Amino acid sequence: MKITRPGSEITVRNETDVLVIGAGPAGIGAAISAARAGAKVTLVEYGGKLGGMWTLGILSPFFDNRHHPGLNAELRTQLQERNAWGGLWNISFDPTQMALLLDELVLAENIDVLLYTIATEPIMDGDAIKGVMVANKSGTQAILAKVVIDCSGDGDIAARAGAPYEIGRPNDGVFQPMTMMFKIGGVKDDYPRDDIIGFYRAICKEVPEDSVLKDVPYNYPAIIKLPRPGEALIQWTHVRYCLGCDGDQLTKATFNGRLQVKHAMKYLQLIKPVLGEVYLLELPAVIGVRETRRITGEYRISDDDVKNGQKHHDSVCTVRFGVDIHEPDKAKQTCWGHPGFDIPYRALVPLKVENLLTAGRCISGSYTAHAAYRVTGNCLAMGEGAGKAAAEAVKNNTTVRKLCKNTAED
Repeated sequence: MKITRPGSEITVRNETDVLVIGAGPAGIGAAISAARAGAKVTLVEYGGKLGGMWTLGILSPFFDNRHHPGLNAELRTQLQERNAWGGLWNISFDPTQMALLLDELVLAENIDVLLYTIATEPIMDGDAIKGVMVANKSGTQAILAKVVIDCSGDGDIAARAGAPYEIGRPNDGVFQPMTMMFKIGGVKDDYPRDDIIGFYRAICKEVPEDSVLKDVPYNYPAIIKLPRPGEALIQWTHVRYCLGCDGDQLTKATFNGRLQVKHAMKYLQLIKPVLGEVYLLELPAVIGVRETRRITGEYRISDDDVKNGQKHHDSVCTVRFGVDIHEPDKAKQTCWGHPGFDIPYRALVPLKVENLLTAGRCISGSYTAHAAYRVTGNCLAMGEGAGKAAAEAVKNNTTVRKLCKNTAED
């Protein structure tokens, strides 16, 4: 059944140079870099915190952070100064301090921010996006922009604007599972900082692994010790066959993830001599979604690009994090290294829609390439590249697509 909504006038909240959808790592990078390049920026975020998976999802460590200059280095330095950096592999951070830091950085750039706001649909003029409809406690409003950057993770606005996309493995369309992170307290000081899997092996000495996998279906979990003594994140839960860009399935996955956390805590109580008298300290506001849409762009990063370490004249950043596939249909993780491959600017420029960029895990790439570039250090760097390009297009009164067409092709 469908309902037809009668024609109505929508209030234009504001007009801006660059509209960024999503304030996760990619959106933060895009908004700050565009503002620092002189653009007027509006940043729209559905949650109550900036940072996306860093803060709402309490996801640490900060993978591929050390390989990028710019905001990656800036955030690391400022977190170190706040005693909020360290933990596992000395690349983990305190999510609460990250949230406070991002507030300061964004407000210092005079970025117009809308929290608790969902971007619902693009405003189109032919094949050109002119803005986005948003919804929040004020009702439905329009934000008009010269350039829109979709950093939603799922490519929501890009897909609704008509950009083509892929989902999942090429042979069957199945995608990586989601994970509900959780934070524990009471971890023994002498539990080795970089022993990510020892706790699980201790559990499997107490309970047959087959029984554990029935409750929490993943056999390579990680304990991520945080900078503050006694605290750690647990990456263990796996929710399969739920698509993060489907509202019903995302809701189902969230309940499933929290149920798995309850099971996981039961098993953690069995290894007090190893881990300590641990207790559940925090649940995230959102479940971690690894993979949904990959928006097809002017360039698609291929499996061969990853294997061969492909370089590009229009590189936004270089990915060094290895291919990391949480298998969609089994309790297994497949990982392998590569020489380091470039993310070209063209992979951020969607086909068929003008005035639109993407950044983060929804850019143009293969299933395998996505499994390497999806981590947050790379997303932040991609966002920076998109923000700078958007500001340049506005300043020079050109389009984001012409910026890649004006350079020599590889």
